[in-house]
Amino acid sequence: MKLSPAFPALWCSFLLLWISQEGNSSDVCTFSPNDNATGLDACEELPNTSKAVICLVYPTNLLNCSWSFHTLDQDAELSVSVRVSENDELVDSRLQGSAKRVGFISWMLQDGEHREVAVDFNVTLRGAWMCCRASFDDDSLHIIPPPANVTASVQDGSLNVTWDAPSESFPPHCFNYQLDMGEQEKLRNFSDKLQHLEPNVVPGHTYKVRMRARILEFCFGCTQWSEWSPTVTVGEPSFRLDPLVIAVISLGVPMMLLAVLLLLRHQRLGKVLLPPIPRPPEKYKNFLEKNDPLNFFHPVSTIKSEEEITEVEDAEHDPGATN
Repeated sequence: MKLSPAFPALWCSFLLLWISQEGNSSDVCTFSPNDNATGLDACEELPNTSKAVICLVYPTNLLNCSWSFHTLDQDAELSVSVRVSENDELVDSRLQGSAKRVGFISWMLQDGEHREVAVDFNVTLRGAWMCCRASFDDDSLHIIPPPANVTASVQDGSLNVTWDAPSESFPPHCFNYQLDMGEQEKLRNFSDKLQHLEPNVVPGHTYKVRMRARILEFCFGCTQWSEWSPTVTVGEPSFRLDPLVIAVISLGVPMMLLAVLLLLRHQRLGKVLLPPIPRPPEKYKNFLEKNDPLNFFHPVSTIKSEEEITEVEDAEHDPGATN
């Protein structure tokens, strides 16, 4: 069965519209006017600069291939096939027979070297068919690990951050780094160095430092950002109470206040510790001695002393007395 001459023109127009809406004029796919052209050789290779398809192998050996075709016609039928090869030999594959315009395929790979991944997209719309392929070599697949041995310290009012290169497979100038210093801080971007000095840090402020890295495009590696490194906390508050200091303050201050209070009232201290012996009045003394409650309100009896009168008589002088 021959297709109408209008079909190639229609599909070319559809292709140009799709490409223009994707914003990448290099994402070119070949539309087959032959319904029987279903072989893999009929797929057109997408350029490496295409951002519509991304495949990554993480350090945990997880393969993840994702795609995004937002402007693809709603009526189009899409199937996705992912094939993994080692040394030009097929070792694993996955297929989504009915895929969405935005989706992904991921699974854990076995240990291996020199991997290559090919992702084929088969689109069928109104009886016509097209195929696109995105290929990834081993260097562009492996996402690099985060920078190692990240350290941070505050010195002379500046934050000093050091780290090690994430990989020895690339020269130092191939790495692009991103530094995160915590909340409300802008990300810092730099490359070709292993140390950064951030001036004018806030005294007493706590910084939570972490970093990630990627390969620059001219070095022909994976240009995706790595995961963040473990967070390093630096810049503890300038004044921090020790639990022992808190305990001493809690017990010592009340004791000091008590001592001051006792010193101010030292005159009453003796009366509190050695109270005076009670001494009843004289009028109650007799009552207490007799233990007679009836005489409690009677006046104390007084004993008058008897007066002794001594009479002295003057003897008259006898003139006839002789010595």
